[in-house]
Amino acid sequence: MTDWNPLDPDYENVFYDLSSWSIDHQSEMTAALAQADIPHAWVESELVVPAEFEDKLDTIFDRLERELGIGSTAVVGGVAEEDDVTEYELDEYTVAERRDLTEMLITARITHRWLDSTLIVPTPAEELVDGLLDELEGNDVIFDDIDMVSESDE
Repeated sequence: MTDWNPLDPDYENVFYDLSSWSIDHQSEMTAALAQADIPHAWVESELVVPAEFEDKLDTIFDRLERELGIGSTAVVGGVAEEDDVTEYELDEYTVAERRDLTEMLITARITHRWLDSTLIVPTPAEELVDGLLDELEGNDVIFDDIDMVSESDE
């Protein structure tokens, strides 16, 4: 290993935002990096590696995404500003509900990003996302009913 310091501003590092990866997937990446002797660090859900290992890391990403089924999307399209996207203003959703929705989107392999409480998805995924939102809202009704029953039982 080197004397690499991920916090050294003079060292050229590459950052990968893996916030859409589950903890298990991030653990798989950590194990693969350790096995390949690639120095790395995690800053919350962002992976940091020295720039000199970028090509080697790309190979590991390709292998893990294929093995774990990560990165493939259910729809064609990205979520960059120039892409055809649909935005959902979800400020009425709690943090927990948005986290649940994120997990549902990842499971459905729908490319997405968040801008504060606004969900941005490729327009071709709109119908799938509408279904997930209906499913999530359906669960809220059930929970509200349970809360109402337990309040009236007291």
